[in-house]
Amino acid sequence: MKKFFRIFRISAVILVFVAAFFVLHKPAEPKTDDCSLDKEAAKQIFGTAETFEKTGVECVFNVFDTAKNQLGKVLYAKPDETSIAGFGGNLRVVVGISPDGKIAGIELGENYESVGFIERVRDEGFFKKWNGLSVEEAAKADVDTVSGATMSTRAIKSMVALNLSKYSGMEIPADQQDATPLWLKIAVFVILAYSLFAFFFPQKTAKFRTFQLVLLVVILGFIGGSALSFESFKNWLISGNIALVPLVILCLALILPIIFGRNFYCNFVCPFGAMQEFLGKIPLPKKSFSAKFMKKVTIFKVILLVAIYVLMIFKLVEDLTIFEPFSAFKFEVAALPSLIIAAVFLIISLFVSRPWCRFFCPTGTLLSIFAKRNGGEI
Repeated sequence: MKKFFRIFRISAVILVFVAAFFVLHKPAEPKTDDCSLDKEAAKQIFGTAETFEKTGVECVFNVFDTAKNQLGKVLYAKPDETSIAGFGGNLRVVVGISPDGKIAGIELGENYESVGFIERVRDEGFFKKWNGLSVEEAAKADVDTVSGATMSTRAIKSMVALNLSKYSGMEIPADQQDATPLWLKIAVFVILAYSLFAFFFPQKTAKFRTFQLVLLVVILGFIGGSALSFESFKNWLISGNIALVPLVILCLALILPIIFGRNFYCNFVCPFGAMQEFLGKIPLPKKSFSAKFMKKVTIFKVILLVAIYVLMIFKLVEDLTIFEPFSAFKFEVAALPSLIIAAVFLIISLFVSRPWCRFFCPTGTLLSIFAKRNGGEI
């Protein structure tokens, strides 16, 4: 009976996320796409823009005000094999060119990035770094990425170069370097390999547990930003794109509990869980809870999971990072609610073992469904 119930709940989760994919996913535009312009983004560059007319160049539009005075041009190239996906998948960039051939502005068009993330990148002045440059200068410009949003800002740089190189006919390839450095990929895979070893042989690795926790926090958390979250789930469902590192982590997080019945990700990979556990090692009195209370918590966590899913599927909230602490690892661009959640639960973890994991985490609740029993606690 227990085996049947486990198969049923796993099947149910798979079905609801398949449904979410069909509801949220935006199919890739066909090759015959007419470069339909994101006019709202273009109007952020040319504030008095009223009409847009195609030129003879692909994805280039003349911009006119209400009096039919030409304000300049905008470029809106499609992502292709030479462009880099942002954190949420492929994106498009609008580049404005003034009548004197200078860059009038850069704006983000169609994309799958979180709203809070992009707003903080905008606040950093990233989109203004090309302003006033000629097309040739802008195409070659070595613009610094924004710390904490490297993947997204590198993708924007790539698309700007792609726009301008196609427009000018210059031999300027978009920056094709992966946003994740090779050394970081190697470090992450080494940590994952060790975490797998610890998963199968916890007693043999127990004495190195603290060292493992530090690596998870530093490499997967602050440097890699590799924590699974509902915001990342949403972006992957919408775009249909997922980078190699999170794909490997996600596969391990889903497959291992199904096969071995134990939660792998929460106990051996999650950087926020590792940070809580690390702080919990400080010798302070710890609060314990009755089994009856924890059963009520389990019900509450399922209700919270369903609520977050509803918010996602009906697009009631654009930025789901505000409900989880994981984006706090990229604190330079993290939403304030995420920072507050992270700070509060890290303080509580001094007195309660892994409080976020045990009492709230919707991502952990989702992954625990694939295990034979709740795997949120060690």
